[in-house]
Amino acid sequence: MRVHKISNGDGAWTAVGDRRIFVNDLIDAATHPHARMTVGFARLDKGESMDITFPYDEVLIVTKGSYAVRTAEGETLYAAGGEVLYLPAGTSSSSWAEEDTEIVYVASPPDVYAAHVAASVSGQP
Repeated sequence: MRVHKISNGDGAWTAVGDRRIFVNDLIDAATHPHARMTVGFARLDKGESMDITFPYDEVLIVTKGSYAVRTAEGETLYAAGGEVLYLPAGTSSSSWAEEDTEIVYVASPPDVYAAHVAASVSGQP
């Protein structure tokens, strides 16, 4: 095993649909086959939003800006730079960037994350 240092300048940024949301998976099965998580960066322009049900555990570490998550139960949580949101598998939520926002995300298990992303890209739920 060896330690890896990775920055948001590594990898390739990908747009999410036609929105001003960009993601960059840096640790995943393709780059680190033994990793038990996916780690990446996200950038969202102010006002960008998404509705999603997470079939995997995800941690959102806000590094810049402000991000809001409204749960299916109606609770709204806000996180600013230096704060963390934990979304357990099965969480349904609406989320949006209160201002231009940068996030580090950690998703596990990585195979469930990869299948969810692949289905989203192909237009499947």
